[in-house]
Amino acid sequence: MEVIFKFLQERGYNNISQSYYSHINKWIDIWQGKAEWLNIQTVDNKEYPMYSLGMAKRVCEDLASTITSEPFTITAKKNNDILQEDLKRAKVLKKLPAAIEIMGYSGTVGTVARIKNAEITQKNGVLTLAKTDKTKIQTIDVKANQIIPLTIEDGEIIDCAIVSKQKRVINDKIKDVYYLELHELREKGYQITNKFFIKEDGTETRVDGVIDTYNTLSNVPLFSLGKIGRVNPISDNNGLGISLFGDSIDQLTILDLVYNNFGMDFKLGQKLMLINKKLTRIETEEYTDKNGNLRTREHIVYPSDIRKQQFVEIGNELMDDVNEKPYIFEYNPDLRVGDNKEGVQFALDNLSFKVGYGTHFYSFETGNIVTATEAVIANKDFVNNGRKNREAVNEYLIGICRALLLCEKMLGNASIEEKQEIEIAEVDGFLEDDSTVRQRAKEEVAMGLMSKKRYLMKVYGMNEEEAIKELQNINKEDEISNIKIEERV
Repeated sequence: MEVIFKFLQERGYNNISQSYYSHINKWIDIWQGKAEWLNIQTVDNKEYPMYSLGMAKRVCEDLASTITSEPFTITAKKNNDILQEDLKRAKVLKKLPAAIEIMGYSGTVGTVARIKNAEITQKNGVLTLAKTDKTKIQTIDVKANQIIPLTIEDGEIIDCAIVSKQKRVINDKIKDVYYLELHELREKGYQITNKFFIKEDGTETRVDGVIDTYNTLSNVPLFSLGKIGRVNPISDNNGLGISLFGDSIDQLTILDLVYNNFGMDFKLGQKLMLINKKLTRIETEEYTDKNGNLRTREHIVYPSDIRKQQFVEIGNELMDDVNEKPYIFEYNPDLRVGDNKEGVQFALDNLSFKVGYGTHFYSFETGNIVTATEAVIANKDFVNNGRKNREAVNEYLIGICRALLLCEKMLGNASIEEKQEIEIAEVDGFLEDDSTVRQRAKEEVAMGLMSKKRYLMKVYGMNEEEAIKELQNINKEDEISNIKIEERV
């Protein structure tokens, strides 16, 4: 990455904090289960891995599942049919849970819209794109360590560089290259610059089929960034977000230490037979080391290893010392299951509180982590932070939608308005339990604020046709029940 920062400095971007990316890479390592505290060093400089619950990944998975627990309904005011087709082809909503998890562990997720396999013509210095049978619009998701903000205004990233590693054929050889994609807002619109650098020596190279520089003629960016809904307290953060567990490293460490203690109790908890060294003897043996050299070493020979010493006779004078333990005795350690479970639960409560889920979000049962469902709904911290993060994801999705519409316009559809209003429907009952949603809907029907049809659709998940049919059946039953017996012939 050094060659990328050097290129950007030569281009005039001298205020980029490179040190912040060490924080991001540390978070990624923790999410991958490679936290530095997971390897304990013994006094003889040997390392052994700790037992870990891997909760850094779990809290990010729960962030994604919470935000996507209710579907996203996206509508464009003018070109909705085109937008829906692009969203489907680019698999935006299908990839959303993974993108939110990226946002969780790296603090920021970026999505770039790109046009592939378009027909390119150039006239008077102006590039024109046209669709072919192979043309497609795709979206690429990137982590925070691939995003380099260049210009920030009032907390909003205006100019941005996206970096990715690729394999490209250079001079008939496959090379690892850095692909740098610059998005810079100019007077006529965003200027996109594509650069490739060979990773091996940092030299710049060209790639066939990729336009060096072009202008989108729009101030709508082809990238959209999503950040955790929290203020980043780390200085020199380049305008990027903080990881969901970025300020919870101590809590993650303590949790793994406690869980490791739990595991070690079981690992080392088997019965031990302790034997006095007076019943053993030391022998010397020869062996060949890994370099083929003949060496000697000492090893202990126990009574059971000595054929003629299956039974050992001990004189009375050895047993008369009341201060000495028996020559052979058992040791049965206490597993401390209850204490360890309480310790793990306490550490889990501290972690869930620190990441914004409130206490008692997780329950440690039978050695597994489960979500305490009742506590989730009643958890004010979890609900408030969940809604805040959902709003952040909504803005991120709107940015993706406008980038897709701009790509359609660049491909020749002049009727597209990339700045048009994009609406993401508010979700009724988001992070509420079924009984609360049902009771509120019932009250709204009674007050005349909701139709019975809407009630059936909301509470029972019926579509409009099913709800209308159900209401017709209810009306028929009411008509039958209202017939009086004396009126029958």
